[in-house]
Amino acid sequence: MSQPVLLKVYGNLHPATHHLLNLLRPLEKECLPCPEAGPVFDLDADLLHISFEGLYFPLAAVLDTIEASLDQTQQGKLDFLDLENWTLARYVFKSGHITLKTSPLNNVLDYSGH
Repeated sequence: MSQPVLLKVYGNLHPATHHLLNLLRPLEKECLPCPEAGPVFDLDADLLHISFEGLYFPLAAVLDTIEASLDQTQQGKLDFLDLENWTLARYVFKSGHITLKTSPLNNVLDYSGH
């Protein structure tokens, strides 16, 4: 029997380095369930991809790790969808800072600008 998916986490950061990827990779072990379909964090050239679906994602540790490496040139976002509470938290990476915007999932199209 499969476990329910309570969280979906998708994001990207550009430009990113192998050093950041190496800092994030140990955090994959904290994800529940452990990713079997592939890595949570992946680097394609200098584009970091983040993709996870499951029960637990170490959000604070991931954000702390990314924030510690952010510089003025990097841009990206991390969407944290909490299906149990029906909310979206969008973390935007820009100009060396992380900003947060939240919305109920019912309002996602309005929130995303569509």
